[in-house]
Amino acid sequence: MKQKAMDMKLVVRPIVGCLTHSHFWEGPCRAGRRENMTTEAENAQAEKTFAKMQETLKDITPEVELLPMIDARYDEKFVVERPVYEKIEEDMDKVDFFLCMGWRIPKLERYRKPVVIMQNGNEGIDFAAYCRNIGVEAYVAMDMQDLNEIAHLLWVRKAVANTRVLCLTAGSQPTFGIQSLIRDPEVLRQRYGLEVIKLPFYDIFKYMDQITDEEARPIADEIINGSNDTKVNTDWFINDIKYYLAAKKMMDVYDCNSFTTTCHELCTSEIPQERKFTPCVCHSLLKDEGIPSGCEEDLNALMAMCIMQYLGNRPAFMGNPSHETDELLKIHHAVPALCMNGYGTRKMNYKLWAFTGQGFGGKLQVDFTENDSDYITLGRFNPAGDTMVLGKGKVLRSEYDEVYCSPYYYIQMEDARHYMHSLASFGHHQVLIFGDYTKKIKELAEIMHFNIVEG
Repeated sequence: MKQKAMDMKLVVRPIVGCLTHSHFWEGPCRAGRRENMTTEAENAQAEKTFAKMQETLKDITPEVELLPMIDARYDEKFVVERPVYEKIEEDMDKVDFFLCMGWRIPKLERYRKPVVIMQNGNEGIDFAAYCRNIGVEAYVAMDMQDLNEIAHLLWVRKAVANTRVLCLTAGSQPTFGIQSLIRDPEVLRQRYGLEVIKLPFYDIFKYMDQITDEEARPIADEIINGSNDTKVNTDWFINDIKYYLAAKKMMDVYDCNSFTTTCHELCTSEIPQERKFTPCVCHSLLKDEGIPSGCEEDLNALMAMCIMQYLGNRPAFMGNPSHETDELLKIHHAVPALCMNGYGTRKMNYKLWAFTGQGFGGKLQVDFTENDSDYITLGRFNPAGDTMVLGKGKVLRSEYDEVYCSPYYYIQMEDARHYMHSLASFGHHQVLIFGDYTKKIKELAEIMHFNIVEG
């Protein structure tokens, strides 16, 4: 499988700028004590600053890979010597952004690389404004909190750009269940770098046939044994796991790290009836591994899912919304994950029920009132792929249905009626993550250049 997008690193070149004068003098831009203003004293201070910056960066987010820090000193000619720039240019193709600390680095903008200036004062703001005016991406970080927040947003953008979706399709344009989907995936590649590989939905079954009971049974048993209420045919449940493992094998072959499959056309082929499986558990398990996995070829939802999973470092749910009251939205599907409170957290309690009346097709029934946060965030992209709708609410209760798409989640919102009307420009499936990420998604939208509509 292609490297998980969530395992990508943001490669950063840290550079410490420092103005060290050639001799002592005072004037309208320079004043102080003589003993602190000699070349020797200023060089000693530059050494301390460089060491301090190295120590400071030990607290940088683990999403960042730091290249060796560069000491970029210059004197009152404000010219950085060529040997310094030769160091800056090393591994230039790998660099995602320059991290400038201390004084600005004259002519760094020539490389047209994004710049984050970590400086609490006029230097950082001035250089950023200049860079932005000439079309160079620039941000100001006043401290490590700022730096890590900016780096995380830039990392999300890189993760999205390194996402390659295996989309299993019947070739319908569009798939029967989603008229509002993004019909041309090239839109996503050109705008965000996210790539979509479309293949016939029946291609996966040759991979499914390669999965042995010995491979699938331990995974099936672990899920069955972890359930506190099992209502699925446990002999057939192994077929859900074979589909999941086949999806992973197919992603390996086609170098993909995200997944979606047609649903209506898969269903009407009667192959799931014959093989006794549904793809629901596959989606749940992949998301718990950090792999965005969406229903029904819905690229609008999948794009939102990638952003929300990467931004929140947690799996997402997606489902069909409906208006219950003016303050209550209902959403349901059979694809919750178990690490909804975040990767590395305790898995949530679940029941393992059957999607079908015959007892095949496992579905995890998870209670979203176990949310560690007070809020959940909802989102979806529009058919043009340039705007995301955002909503926020609280899960009041969870309900379960014996068959078909379940669980049902009841979400308190300020104006559920208005939100549903907003979806008329976006389509129905909503992506849901635990926590209030509305502010962060708005900040990300500025970096990734998509619009936001708050429902």
